[in-house]
Amino acid sequence: MAVPPARTVGRDSTMNNVRLLVRVGCVVVLLGLCGVAGASATKRPDSGARVAYTSFELVLEHGHVRPAPLGEPVAARRARTASAATPTPATPSDPATPPAGAPARRGLTFPQAISELAARQEITAATASADRWQWTAAREADRKLSGARRADLGEVLGTLQAIARSGALTPARLPALALTLAANRRWWTSGPLIAADQRVGFPASHLVWEFYPGQGLEIQWLGTFGAADGFIDAHDSTDLASLIDQALSLAVPRGGGIAWEYDFSFDGGSPPWVSAITDGTAVEALTGAATLLHNGAYLTDAHNALGIFEVPPPVGVASTASAGAWFLIYSFAPHEYVINAFIQSLVGLFDLAEQGDTLARTLFERGNAEARIALPDYNTGYWSMYDQYTESTLSYHELLTGFLANLCTDTKKTSPAALWVLGASSTVPSGGSTGASGSTTTGGGTPAGGATGSSGPTGATGSSGATGSSGATGSSGATGSTGPTSPANPNAIYCTTAAAFQADLKQPPVIKLAPISNAAAHSVTKVAFTLSKISTVTFAVRDTGKTLSLSTQLLGHGTHSLSWRPPSAGRWTIEVTAVDLAGNRTAQALPVSVGAAKSAR
Repeated sequence: MAVPPARTVGRDSTMNNVRLLVRVGCVVVLLGLCGVAGASATKRPDSGARVAYTSFELVLEHGHVRPAPLGEPVAARRARTASAATPTPATPSDPATPPAGAPARRGLTFPQAISELAARQEITAATASADRWQWTAAREADRKLSGARRADLGEVLGTLQAIARSGALTPARLPALALTLAANRRWWTSGPLIAADQRVGFPASHLVWEFYPGQGLEIQWLGTFGAADGFIDAHDSTDLASLIDQALSLAVPRGGGIAWEYDFSFDGGSPPWVSAITDGTAVEALTGAATLLHNGAYLTDAHNALGIFEVPPPVGVASTASAGAWFLIYSFAPHEYVINAFIQSLVGLFDLAEQGDTLARTLFERGNAEARIALPDYNTGYWSMYDQYTESTLSYHELLTGFLANLCTDTKKTSPAALWVLGASSTVPSGGSTGASGSTTTGGGTPAGGATGSSGPTGATGSSGATGSSGATGSSGATGSTGPTSPANPNAIYCTTAAAFQADLKQPPVIKLAPISNAAAHSVTKVAFTLSKISTVTFAVRDTGKTLSLSTQLLGHGTHSLSWRPPSAGRWTIEVTAVDLAGNRTAQALPVSVGAAKSAR
């Protein structure tokens, strides 16, 4: 597959307003942790019960967890905690995006940096006291813990310390960092051990957290805004407003606007970093909230979230391309072009542009022009690519298919607003937001120590399991590459590619075995074959119905070569079976005539 050209971009100096709200009370009010320091810390061994991974969110209540759907209504969570000794306060209805401010100077510890911000009156004395208390309480709890619990809480403490010492602790970053510290102290002192990648939650809050082994619980912003989209689909105004306001209270100034940062290290990238797929989903959720809640202020927030789409890494995610722009999945990985993140960011930009936002329209136009050209490189004809190098896992293939279907629907619209976004009309939709005026300081938005390493793993494909008997092969017809689109509708590529990827989920892999000649007993013979899509491949050698050799491995699409040393002359059968990630199976058999062993010279 062709690798997209290197991309660079010039920074737009335009700055946008950050909507200021009032920060309320203790920084940990959302978790109900304004109680006595260190009271719940216990020296619990790691040999205790570990909760197996579940696709449900695990909500921590009274020291125990229960599975709950992501985005469960807060009222339901509150009802189960009404009898708690320490009631959990409700989420503030009007939380704050803290004002921008300069970071504390380099070299300070986390509590020292908090004190400096307070001395400069960039945060209140009450906030500084509450956040320093959280630090002290977490340090005390960490000393009483052991094993994995201590390691995870200790890593969170270390991350906050590193951010402070690097000179990146701003007033705007402090709420999310203090909240993360509080969440980890609560979980690792009273909650169970959990599986990697498990998503968890807390009563009276819609924030989605995820467990990253060795780094503790971190706010999973993509999951959080995904939950917001779920509330929009369900027309749940109350919980949507609660979630959106809570998310806005934890946004930070970045790239001339606001963004939602990830505060943990990931595959060479140092915190804080941002992602196009996350902020694109945030723009989508804020735009939907403005409509459902009849609150145009959320359109201003969505507009302000466009900043990182204008700025290159490591601050933003904009990467200049031959036809327009590519929006990056990781601000620390400027050469990693993940297609599902790019497509989803376009969905969010389109939604806001439909409301008359001219900057969103410009950004969509730039991204759309590049996506239409790049998308065929991510279709092998049998499966999708995740990035320039690897095929998608099943979950990423399905995710990309859904994103493309959404973009297909958007670009087929014929409303005046959609036609304006698509450049088919010059009339700006009325009633929309064309962007807020004014400016704001960025408050030092450059990530501390941001590396430009490769992006994270695409995720495991799962164990192959037994391949069973060879059986009959399914149909081997390919779905074919996307091919050129009609000049009359260049956006049709989203629809055709979505349809092709959907068909790939039911299409068996194709195996083509190359003929083998001059095979001799006791001599190494190369068995070459091509594979159409990523699959678990089983290589078997049979003699008169008996399987004498068997090996299984996960292989990507392309040409492969396996070695076989026939133990004796005679008629043999080589069989290659492939099961793709969706469970489709095919097999090819090749009779091989093996000659006598070659005489030594």
